[in-house]
Amino acid sequence: MSTPAPALAPVPDAPPRTLVRPVLLLAGVLGLLACTVSWVDFRPNRLVQGEGRTLAALGLPLWWGLPLAWAALLACGWLAARWQRVLAPLLYVATAYGVSHLLGAAATTLVSEDNPFARVSPAAGLWLSVAALYVAGFAVSRVWRPVGLAGALAFVLPPLLGGWNTLGLVQEYRNVADTFWPQLGTHAALSVIALVLAALLGLPLGIAAARSERLAGGVLGFASFLQTVPSVALFGLLLPVFSALGRGVSVGTFLAWAGGALALGVGLTRLRRLAPLGGPVGGLLALLGGQALLLLAGLGLLQVVQSAWLGGDGLSRDAFSPSAPLGAWGVRGIGAAPALLALTLYALLPIVVNTFVGLRGVPSGIPDAARGLGMTPAQVLWRAELPVALPYVFEGLRSALVLTFGIATIAALIGAGGLGFFIQRGVEGNVPDLVLLGALPIVLIALLLSEGLRRLGGWLTPKGLRAGENPV
Repeated sequence: MSTPAPALAPVPDAPPRTLVRPVLLLAGVLGLLACTVSWVDFRPNRLVQGEGRTLAALGLPLWWGLPLAWAALLACGWLAARWQRVLAPLLYVATAYGVSHLLGAAATTLVSEDNPFARVSPAAGLWLSVAALYVAGFAVSRVWRPVGLAGALAFVLPPLLGGWNTLGLVQEYRNVADTFWPQLGTHAALSVIALVLAALLGLPLGIAAARSERLAGGVLGFASFLQTVPSVALFGLLLPVFSALGRGVSVGTFLAWAGGALALGVGLTRLRRLAPLGGPVGGLLALLGGQALLLLAGLGLLQVVQSAWLGGDGLSRDAFSPSAPLGAWGVRGIGAAPALLALTLYALLPIVVNTFVGLRGVPSGIPDAARGLGMTPAQVLWRAELPVALPYVFEGLRSALVLTFGIATIAALIGAGGLGFFIQRGVEGNVPDLVLLGALPIVLIALLLSEGLRRLGGWLTPKGLRAGENPV
């Protein structure tokens, strides 16, 4: 008589997700501290020194509700889990709305019709509150994931309803509204095109470094060296080079040299078995020739974007003539050409390093199994190794994206345009609101695009390799 199989023990339920108390404590302390320091800076006009005003000194209606909301949110960390899931998200969203509303209310109180030239700017209290909301979002997202999006919508609701109309930042925007969007488009186009060019150059370099110990030191050292060159100095070094190219080299000559280098490089890589140095030298020539062609294509695309969306001159028909100077494509000492090349070079390091680390981190059994199935070296790379290294590659692209958007502000110094134009004017004229008008969009766009790349990388990563998922 067979004995019955023993019954399986029931799997215990996972403990309920609760708020992270240390993180919530840090957010609460920052939020309460923000209520005691200067909330806004008031200036009778945009050129004089500002005077800080606290929430208590402003005497805004129900201003005391903000510290009370922070204290209540902090106390949620010691409530039962079921109450945390209900109260913490509600208090977080209410606090985000309150911070934004009190900023607009302070500006409305201080700016009157008798003094239309007065300026009200965010001070330390507001920035501390934003930092506290950012930190608190991590704690509250443990019990409700969309709390960050809900808090962001609550924060932007007052300005959408006109609550920030008297804020100095909005007043400065009205003064430069005609040039703001063209400069924003130029900044975005420069950064994105530079990122694409850096990816097309950095990914092959990272793959080559991961494949060859001899190349790894040189490739990683070169990419690291580029980061040590000050950005302003690199722009300055490139000015005479592009100035000479734009005046003295025709489009046909440039295409012949760049295309010839690309073709010769590809040919040498085919002969690497006959010549030991054919592979590295050919690969370098192919990359340089291809990058030169891509740089020219990127400058042409930038002019097309400026013509279609920003009202620029664009490319004329004469620019496609072989005898036309490279200046017709935007290759000049002052302008987008040196900025685009410099941004491409600065974005190389995170892409190269992350590609190298990702491929070197692939378990040795995966390519061995792929070769055992009869795959070619190219198939092993594309079908076995790169899918495993993809999370690292996308992290490198995200880092390069944020880096490129930040450094692109300096492009305004050499006439390439971008949001750095407003930052430069604000610093020269001692107008903090104009500096914010240039800086805030850079931060917001970089964060949004970085999040988009993160989600795209998660979607492209094989399901079994995604964080938090079991491949079985």
